[in-house]
Amino acid sequence: MLESRPLRLRASLLLALVVTTACSKTEQRTVPAPVQAQPAAQATPPAASPAETAAQAAEAAQKAAAAAAAEAAQATKAAASAAVRAGQAQAPSGGAADPHAAHAHDTPAPGVDIQGGVDPNSKARLTCEFGTDTKNFGKAMQGDVLTHTFELRSSGEEELVIKQAKPTCGCTVAQILVEQPDGSFAPYPAMGSPIPAGRKVRLAATLHTQGKRGQVSSTINVYSNDPRGQTPLSLTADVDPFFLVAPLALNFNTLSSRDTATDRVTISTTRGERVRLTTSLDNLPAGMKLDLQPMEPDAEGKSSRWQLQATLGPGLVEGQLAHSASLKSDLPIPGADKGHTGHVPTYEAAVTIMGRITGAVSYNPGFVSLGLIRPGQVVARSVRVTSHDPAFRLDDVRATVEGREGGTWEFGERFSTLVRPVAGENAVEVEVRLDGMPDTLNGSFNGTFVIHIGHPEKPEVRLPITGVCRGTPQPAAPASGPR
Repeated sequence: MLESRPLRLRASLLLALVVTTACSKTEQRTVPAPVQAQPAAQATPPAASPAETAAQAAEAAQKAAAAAAAEAAQATKAAASAAVRAGQAQAPSGGAADPHAAHAHDTPAPGVDIQGGVDPNSKARLTCEFGTDTKNFGKAMQGDVLTHTFELRSSGEEELVIKQAKPTCGCTVAQILVEQPDGSFAPYPAMGSPIPAGRKVRLAATLHTQGKRGQVSSTINVYSNDPRGQTPLSLTADVDPFFLVAPLALNFNTLSSRDTATDRVTISTTRGERVRLTTSLDNLPAGMKLDLQPMEPDAEGKSSRWQLQATLGPGLVEGQLAHSASLKSDLPIPGADKGHTGHVPTYEAAVTIMGRITGAVSYNPGFVSLGLIRPGQVVARSVRVTSHDPAFRLDDVRATVEGREGGTWEFGERFSTLVRPVAGENAVEVEVRLDGMPDTLNGSFNGTFVIHIGHPEKPEVRLPITGVCRGTPQPAAPASGPR
């Protein structure tokens, strides 16, 4: 008896340890486990052997764990049912017999987050036949309007929702059609509307080639509740220009307002089509004349080659010249939509005419910037002055420095000027030199550089002088005294 009491004591401790372990594991679940260990312990006969006691305790613990798992599964199922009931309670009324009554146009289908996210576990799918996600139109003519309809399908186990069909530059989405129960197709009601599984979807897209040439491509990104989130559809074409323009632009470089210059450009159709070309003569820059003529025209005045002649001067306005001459044909673009005037667009070309027009005298640059300097720093800048008047020589050019509004400038005496002729040209380099600002100046300064030319049309030019001086006077050395 004395030996059996320690054994029974150890068995009881073992039983308590097993029950405690089972209870601790059960408490980790969200659903409380039923306490079955206590009845099992009470059912244990007091006279049982230690081995029987341990076996019974282990069996009781297994039963408790199994019961806890069953209750947890039942609670999870109940929670899911409650979530379904809550979703049905929020659905709009309209008859319980309709299986899609819970999906209004503004209600996301399964897998779609209201904020625009995508559920990776969504069973909705947007698919197309292999290779049909790209349409290659092959050779096309510049200006052509190319249209294609992509054949897609809602092929998942849940309703598909298209949230957006976003084309890249050069492409437009015309319409999205959805298959109806009778097999016909109707416009997609609105983005976010559910599409039952198994239904076909047609997306019509247009590739615009106006102003493009060579390999052209554009993409329509379709965003949906497919777990991929985005389905790209591509349109490509190899675009030939309808017109060949040689050269592409007429650059007259630098011309005097008194000069006259002429240049020409040839316009021909790529495939030899005969067309009639016109160009607008309205709103031409002053001093510009354009003349467009066919080369070897037929009886109707049409030709496959045209020549545009541009004449500049006299009477050009000083400054930068840039004009785009638009050339319009009489051949309409197939498939193009009518414009706001009701006319169908035609094939066009454009020629850029550019140049820099100077007066009788030009100068460069048009300002004097000394930048950031230190007190006492020496800085020099130069301005080139050129005469475009053969009858006027730059032999008596001089320069002065004045205040910003004219008159005397407090820093004027710190500047000096020098005029140097340019060899072989009717031009001079005029230098302005700063011999250093005072230590007391700490900030910006502004003046005027005046170049006296003496030409009747331009007696002088006045250029701003700007700069910033940063510095303070050096502190005086402390006086020495007795230590």
